[in-house]
Amino acid sequence: MKTFMVILMGFIGVSTMYSQDKPASSKYALSFGMADNFRLDKFNGSIAVKKIIDDEHQLRLFLIPSFSTTAEQKSEQGNSDKNTHEYFNFSLGIGTDYLWTLMNNGDVNMFGGSGVSFTYGYYQDKSILKNSSGDEYMSLQKAPFTEMGIRGVLGVEWRVNTKIGIHSEYLMSGLYSWQKSETGLTGGIFRPTQTKTTNKFTITSSVLFGVSIYL
Repeated sequence: MKTFMVILMGFIGVSTMYSQDKPASSKYALSFGMADNFRLDKFNGSIAVKKIIDDEHQLRLFLIPSFSTTAEQKSEQGNSDKNTHEYFNFSLGIGTDYLWTLMNNGDVNMFGGSGVSFTYGYYQDKSILKNSSGDEYMSLQKAPFTEMGIRGVLGVEWRVNTKIGIHSEYLMSGLYSWQKSETGLTGGIFRPTQTKTTNKFTITSSVLFGVSIYL
């Protein structure tokens, strides 16, 4: 939330310096967003199409691809055993938001809204232990998962010109998730030794930065 407020104050400050006439009306916009925790090994962004109903209301359809991966190797001090840990997570979310203008100041406007989302994903967690004799032991946990929920949106957009807008938004979501994980040993063929089903409800938040192209 602190990050969002900094961006919000910055946009409002810029708007007082570089005001322009009211942007020409558009019917649609294509938006690209990126979360504030984006890294080369952790992609988290969004692609959206907005239907502009009128000056005060918009309908947004979004697609959220996300993946993260890590790999690390550790050796115990005074021990030749090596422990390798690899993690992979991928998900694809879809949903819709209904947005409305809360405040307008020339080329800068604050907006809010609410929406629903559905996500399907898969993760895999693998550990490999190799001892000094060259013996290798591998364990693997893998699971598909689904999430569905509702979310609230609060954001600010600066219309740089009639075709380009830069925005930042704060998202808070309530998500119900389900997953069925299998843990087992693998030596080329996965042999599950334990199966577990998990259901949970979580509340998450994030800040998204993006650009919109108005058509």
